[in-house]
Amino acid sequence: MKENWMKQLLTDIGRIAGAEKTSHYQVTVLPQILADFYKMLQGLQAGKEASEQYRMEDGSMEIRLRGIKQADGMVKITSAGAYTVR
Repeated sequence: MKENWMKQLLTDIGRIAGAEKTSHYQVTVLPQILADFYKMLQGLQAGKEASEQYRMEDGSMEIRLRGIKQADGMVKITSAGAYTVR
């Protein structure tokens, strides 16, 4: 089952890019973005939160992620969304 933040992100991407392109983002674009964000979270001190914005090369949208490195050292994305760039 997908996390709520991932469901929201895919819904936003579908709204902006169209349903037919959502799977492309899910398979091609998001894994790289998520790997980068998880790496950044792992570098934080325990208990710290961070957010990051990723703009698509074609300027079509921006993906915003927020997460935390928990006290036990585990990292977790807490929210995500895609937004049109103005």
